[in-house]
Amino acid sequence: MMTREGDRIKSILTEKIYEVKTIKDSVVVLQSLDGSNQVWTEIGNLKLFYEKVENEEALNVPDSPARKRPLRSPSKVVLDFL
Repeated sequence: MMTREGDRIKSILTEKIYEVKTIKDSVVVLQSLDGSNQVWTEIGNLKLFYEKVENEEALNVPDSPARKRPLRSPSKVVLDFL
């Protein structure tokens, strides 16, 4: 994923959307759109845990179809790692 400052990306774990605030060497600082939190991570983690937000309309829809995916039960999650 080619990422630049100002890009918007979504966590595939929490589905929270962040804006790329700073890129310095191999470190990236992400800030949530509402400004409530920041994430400091290595640039390599973006490929693993984030996806680029291409559709700006998805940012304004609180109940997008992606949010309605069924959640896996905790026992299923544990079994996946065993």
